[in-house]
Amino acid sequence: MAYQFALTGGYTNTPLDGVPSLAPNVDAPMDESMVVTKKTEYDVDLTVDTPVPVQFGGVTNANVVIVKTIGGKVKVRITSADGTQQSVPVDSTFILLSQSVPITAIDLTRVPATPTQVRIYLGERA
Repeated sequence: MAYQFALTGGYTNTPLDGVPSLAPNVDAPMDESMVVTKKTEYDVDLTVDTPVPVQFGGVTNANVVIVKTIGGKVKVRITSADGTQQSVPVDSTFILLSQSVPITAIDLTRVPATPTQVRIYLGERA
Protein backbone atom coordinates (compact mmCIF):
# COMPACT_ATOMS: atom_id res chain seq x y z
CA MET A 1 0.00 0.00 0.00
CA ALA A 2 1.24 3.51 -0.76
CA TYR A 3 0.77 6.58 1.42
CA GLN A 4 1.07 10.27 0.64
CA PHE A 5 3.35 11.86 3.24
CA ALA A 6 2.95 15.63 3.40
CA LEU A 7 4.60 18.32 5.49
CA THR A 8 2.70 21.53 4.99
CA GLY A 9 2.52 24.88 6.71
CA GLY A 10 5.34 27.30 7.09
CA TYR A 11 7.54 29.18 9.45
CA THR A 12 7.64 32.80 10.50
CA ASN A 13 10.36 34.88 12.12
CA THR A 14 9.10 38.26 13.37
CA PRO A 15 10.91 40.71 15.68
CA LEU A 16 9.41 40.70 19.21
CA ASP A 17 9.53 44.50 19.40
CA GLY A 18 7.06 44.90 16.56
CA VAL A 19 7.92 45.31 12.91
CA PRO A 20 9.61 48.66 12.39
CA SER A 21 10.04 49.91 8.86
CA LEU A 22 12.57 47.86 6.89
CA ALA A 23 13.02 45.31 9.70
CA PRO A 24 13.56 41.76 8.46
CA ASN A 25 10.50 39.58 8.64
CA VAL A 26 10.68 36.01 7.36
CA ASP A 27 7.58 34.14 6.28
CA ALA A 28 8.29 30.98 4.31
CA PRO A 29 5.70 28.42 3.30
CA MET A 30 6.52 24.72 3.29
CA ASP A 31 4.86 22.20 1.05
CA GLU A 32 6.89 18.98 0.96
CA SER A 33 5.41 15.67 -0.08
CA MET A 34 6.58 12.17 -0.89
CA VAL A 35 4.85 8.91 -1.70
CA VAL A 36 5.93 6.28 0.82
CA THR A 37 5.28 2.56 0.38
CA LYS A 38 6.23 1.54 3.90
CA LYS A 39 5.92 3.40 7.19
CA THR A 40 6.21 2.83 10.88
CA GLU A 41 5.40 5.03 13.84
CA TYR A 42 5.55 4.34 17.53
CA ASP A 43 6.55 5.71 20.94
CA VAL A 44 9.75 4.77 22.76
CA ASP A 45 10.26 5.22 26.51
CA LEU A 46 13.97 5.75 27.09
CA THR A 47 14.65 4.14 30.48
CA VAL A 48 18.41 3.56 30.16
CA ASP A 49 21.33 5.92 29.61
CA THR A 50 22.88 3.83 26.81
CA PRO A 51 21.99 4.14 23.09
CA VAL A 52 18.64 2.54 22.15
CA PRO A 53 18.28 1.38 18.51
CA VAL A 54 15.21 2.59 16.63
CA GLN A 55 13.20 -0.33 15.27
CA PHE A 56 12.46 0.19 11.56
CA GLY A 57 9.56 -2.29 11.47
CA GLY A 58 8.79 -2.97 7.79
CA VAL A 59 10.86 0.02 6.64
CA THR A 60 14.25 -0.89 5.15
CA ASN A 61 15.50 2.55 4.10
CA ALA A 62 13.92 5.62 5.70
CA ASN A 63 13.53 8.67 3.48
CA VAL A 64 11.36 10.43 6.06
CA VAL A 65 12.49 10.60 9.69
CA ILE A 66 10.60 12.48 12.39
CA VAL A 67 11.68 12.44 16.03
CA LYS A 68 9.58 14.24 18.67
CA THR A 69 10.80 14.25 22.26
CA ILE A 70 8.76 14.65 25.44
CA GLY A 71 10.46 15.17 28.79
CA GLY A 72 14.03 15.79 27.73
CA LYS A 73 16.70 16.18 25.10
CA VAL A 74 18.03 13.18 23.18
CA LYS A 75 21.05 12.56 21.01
CA VAL A 76 19.99 11.02 17.69
CA ARG A 77 22.66 9.12 15.76
CA ILE A 78 21.76 8.58 12.13
CA THR A 79 23.55 6.39 9.58
CA SER A 80 22.79 6.96 5.90
CA ALA A 81 23.28 4.77 2.85
CA ASP A 82 26.40 6.86 2.25
CA GLY A 83 27.80 5.09 5.32
CA THR A 84 28.38 8.15 7.46
CA GLN A 85 27.04 8.36 11.01
CA GLN A 86 25.92 11.78 12.22
CA SER A 87 24.98 12.77 15.76
CA VAL A 88 22.29 15.42 16.24
CA PRO A 89 20.97 16.84 19.53
CA VAL A 90 17.17 16.94 19.50
CA ASP A 91 15.28 18.99 22.05
CA SER A 92 11.73 18.87 20.87
CA THR A 93 11.49 18.09 17.14
CA PHE A 94 13.71 16.76 14.34
CA ILE A 95 12.48 16.32 10.74
CA LEU A 96 14.57 14.87 7.92
CA LEU A 97 13.37 14.36 4.34
CA SER A 98 15.85 12.78 1.94
CA GLN A 99 14.89 11.88 -1.62
CA SER A 100 18.17 10.30 -2.71
CA VAL A 101 20.10 9.08 0.36
CA PRO A 102 18.02 6.95 2.73
CA ILE A 103 18.68 6.50 6.42
CA THR A 104 19.62 2.91 7.31
CA ALA A 105 20.12 3.02 11.10
CA ILE A 106 19.14 5.29 14.00
CA ASP A 107 19.73 5.17 17.73
CA LEU A 108 18.65 7.43 20.58
CA THR A 109 20.45 8.39 23.79
CA ARG A 110 18.71 10.30 26.57
CA VAL A 111 20.24 12.75 29.05
CA PRO A 112 21.46 10.57 31.97
CA ALA A 113 18.76 9.73 34.53
CA THR A 114 16.10 11.76 32.67
CA PRO A 115 12.91 9.86 31.78
CA THR A 116 12.21 10.70 28.15
CA GLN A 117 9.54 9.61 25.69
CA VAL A 118 10.18 9.79 21.97
CA ARG A 119 7.68 9.60 19.11
CA ILE A 120 9.19 8.08 15.94
CA TYR A 121 7.89 8.22 12.36
CA LEU A 122 9.78 6.54 9.51
CA GLY A 123 8.70 6.41 5.86
CA GLU A 124 10.26 4.68 2.87
CA ARG A 125 9.98 6.38 -0.52
CA ALA A 126 8.19 4.58 -3.33
